[in-house]
Amino acid sequence: MSPLASAESLLPSCPGGGSRGNELLRDILQGFRATQALFVATQLGVADHLACGPRDRHELAALTSTSADALGRVIRSLCAFGVFCESPDGRFSLTDAGQLLRSDVAGSYRSVVLLLAGSTRWHCWGSLLETVRTGADAAERELGMQIFDHYAAHPAESKIHDEAMRSMSANAAKIVEAVDVGDARVIVDVGGGTGELLAAVLAAHGELQGILFDLPAVVARAPGVLNHNGVAQRCRVEEGSFFERVPCGDLYLMKQVVHDWDDERAVAILTCCRRHMPANARLLVIERRIPERAEVGVSREAFMTDLEMLVMTPGGRERTESDFRAIFAAAGFRHVRTLQTATTLSVFEGQPL
Repeated sequence: MSPLASAESLLPSCPGGGSRGNELLRDILQGFRATQALFVATQLGVADHLACGPRDRHELAALTSTSADALGRVIRSLCAFGVFCESPDGRFSLTDAGQLLRSDVAGSYRSVVLLLAGSTRWHCWGSLLETVRTGADAAERELGMQIFDHYAAHPAESKIHDEAMRSMSANAAKIVEAVDVGDARVIVDVGGGTGELLAAVLAAHGELQGILFDLPAVVARAPGVLNHNGVAQRCRVEEGSFFERVPCGDLYLMKQVVHDWDDERAVAILTCCRRHMPANARLLVIERRIPERAEVGVSREAFMTDLEMLVMTPGGRERTESDFRAIFAAAGFRHVRTLQTATTLSVFEGQPL
């Protein structure tokens, strides 16, 4: 057998109807190849070059300074996934999925691909086995610092991260539908990044005032978002650490903050909120909810994101509803209800005990 034989060809056939298991394992093993093909096409801006119409591999290679043969093979592989399509005369064009890789379209997924499939995560995920052996995240081991510090030290990667977060917040309107503001007058977005979610909430509720709270380097980029959404006049931006303090309001949002941290520090963040918020305030924690028991085909994205937290963060994790009840109680909150949004995220509502 050739030493270059496909790894899939080495998988044994299983007697008694094992072909479906064989197929499943082959599909899983293809994942890293497809991810890197998608990253390369995205990094080279192939979708942008196809925005004005079909091109062949030679034209695309000239535009991207690459090998026509190699690039053509990458694009053809993605045609098999439906990202691009190939005409009988060998020209490539965009599918609906490919359109989302363009840099100039609303809801572009380009920055998300560059973030999740780029060299930093590729390197850290390659160390998953050591993470499982030790329980320690790969980011600090492989990068020499925690991922948050890494972004602070690498502005170009930090920019991609922020753009990816904005892209993933493009469904903020669907989350806003599940945010019950009640009779709140001041809403505080704790760890709110550059303000996409808060801006959407304020736009939907013209009577609300808002406070965006995050680290200085993060909120420095928020004014453009708030101005773009026409809510800057109703939103104050404050700098600080949610381990030390939070501003005063009567409704608190915390979207995908808690999952970055282990239980001890997650409780510390929530305890800080409890300490500074009025007794009649409410807390809305917006996170993925993983099932209490893993089942085939259920919540795959949530479980994969849980592994992302394992690899990239200092103890972060996705949590079950019972997990949220436990950290709420430890921080002095009563879990009131859980609402599913029209996205993969749920809203866990808490009130001070």
